[in-house]
Amino acid sequence: MIAPRRRFWVVPAVALSLGCGVAPAGGQGAGVQRFERDPGWISFRSRLVPNPAPFTTQRFGPSPERGPGVFGGVVQRSLRPARFGRVIPTANLDQRLEAEGTFRVVAAEGGSGLLVGWYRHDSAGWRTPNSLAFRLDGNGGKCWVFYEYGTRHWLTGGGGCFEGERYQTTRTPPLVADGKPHVWKLLYEPKPAGDAEISFTLDGTRYAIPVPREHRLDGAEFDRFGIFNQMTSGGSLEAYVSELKVNGKVVSPDEGPWEGDGNNVRFEDRARRPLHDFGFSPTGFAGGGGGSPGEIGGLVWRDEAPAYFAAAMPALSLDQPMKASGRLVFRAAGSDSGVALGWFDSATKESKRSADHEQPPRNLLALVLEGPSRIGHYLRPILRATDGSGQLEDRGPILRPDGQPHRWSMAYDPNGAAGRGLLVWSLDDARFEWPLPEQARTRGARFDRFGWSNLQSGGTFVEVYLDDLLLEPPSRSMVR
Repeated sequence: MIAPRRRFWVVPAVALSLGCGVAPAGGQGAGVQRFERDPGWISFRSRLVPNPAPFTTQRFGPSPERGPGVFGGVVQRSLRPARFGRVIPTANLDQRLEAEGTFRVVAAEGGSGLLVGWYRHDSAGWRTPNSLAFRLDGNGGKCWVFYEYGTRHWLTGGGGCFEGERYQTTRTPPLVADGKPHVWKLLYEPKPAGDAEISFTLDGTRYAIPVPREHRLDGAEFDRFGIFNQMTSGGSLEAYVSELKVNGKVVSPDEGPWEGDGNNVRFEDRARRPLHDFGFSPTGFAGGGGGSPGEIGGLVWRDEAPAYFAAAMPALSLDQPMKASGRLVFRAAGSDSGVALGWFDSATKESKRSADHEQPPRNLLALVLEGPSRIGHYLRPILRATDGSGQLEDRGPILRPDGQPHRWSMAYDPNGAAGRGLLVWSLDDARFEWPLPEQARTRGARFDRFGWSNLQSGGTFVEVYLDDLLLEPPSRSMVR
């Protein structure tokens, strides 16, 4: 039985002491690694994008050839935003919002999607902050319909237009991408108690979800109404909207002002699921390197197959102290996404070909950036012993994909927590400590790598980078 865990906000100074000298600017030696040049870390399936990369095409906007007041076209999933919408007075979650009309789905590739509704001119990401919309999800000639929202700080919620909790098991048939018209209505109603309700009516059937008070209080701003792409990778969906009314007023692309952004483009798109694209990068998003560019990171996808980019380490176990710190930036993410940063065993990682929910990872001590979509992404520790036992800590600081750099650290003390082992981790000024699960040390773990590794469960992407890395013991590349 696992003993009750205590959580402290003040970390013992000895636990965070990272007593290494600072390396020269090039990042060599047993000190801070600045990544001004490629450090020669080991890449295992971390660069999978072909050259040339596949193309993404967006081709949507006003569609007078399909009749008056019609807009839409071909919309492709992509991390790059694509939008076409009517400029509207700024609205928020304290207002009643209503929209209705007709849509037609003409074609739907597998893994495609688009959204129709309110958004802000700079809304970006998946799930999309500052949005309130319904979503068409293409599934090979068929289409599922969802409705959802995102607040200013990535708090989200939504529902589906079908019986039950999951479209994979529902008795409700999907829509066919045959061009037939479907009548819809999206309604947001704030409540006096501070919460709200979103309802969506599709061809006469009404669905609804509550919006928690804390989500409404977090707020959102909308200054556009129109079509925007689902900002993850995938295929194309062709659909058209007509007979649109917003808050009781007819809205037509024949009357302005409307604004398009990325809605008529064709480009090489390196962000394709599940094609990882992370390693050394000449960028400087994390803001480290003493002002010089260079860092470690990129796009990491959740996928059942293993991938990592990591430094070779001397053989380590749970009987030895380990410390790491540096700078971190979280630039973008989709829902159901995550990544691990820490120590792991290369042979164990490379040979694992099963999903994490079917077989837990082994030989892993790391901070994972992940979490439920209603929260966003926690930064919290995980331990998995050689036999797969262990656990993921149940909470930690929430990190937003806002491109802001942060200081981070983690320090493992094998003698802490009365010999159970203690992990201390921090993000900026928030500090935590976590006693290892009981008997974890006796079950043991081995490590020979430190770096980024993917979570082996199907999902979407994160874009992350680290710089100014300080390791103890140092990696082999830092002392060569």
